[in-house]
Amino acid sequence: MNGPVNLRAYGLLARDNRILISEEKVAGKNILKFPGGGVEPNETPEQALRREFMEECSLSIEVLRLLHVPGTLFSPWTHTHYTPMYYQVDGIGKPVSPPHEPLTLSFLSPKSATSSGRMANPELEAIRRLFGDDSTT
Repeated sequence: MNGPVNLRAYGLLARDNRILISEEKVAGKNILKFPGGGVEPNETPEQALRREFMEECSLSIEVLRLLHVPGTLFSPWTHTHYTPMYYQVDGIGKPVSPPHEPLTLSFLSPKSATSSGRMANPELEAIRRLFGDDSTT
């Protein structure tokens, strides 16, 4: 293996103590995740994240810091291996998903997002690292 398996970059955009969540259908399940996606060849995770935010949210972002890299995991949604990286990001303007993107964007409180039962464990940990341990209880 030359590098991480299915490297993915996701961004946590927080405003007014709320987090931008992307509601998507993945493998037939309605899940909550952060905007982001696959890192393409010859692209850094940060470049991929900026590209994905533009594609999914019509929003230019600044990557602030790396929050969480849990390693290569097995997805409970797609039943495949992936290697996610979670970044804190900032951006100005209203996130809007283009018509060709089948997703819904909204800002949720950390507790609403984490108690939904529709987020994978690495996302829950990324929220804890951004907002603190008491954000999910």
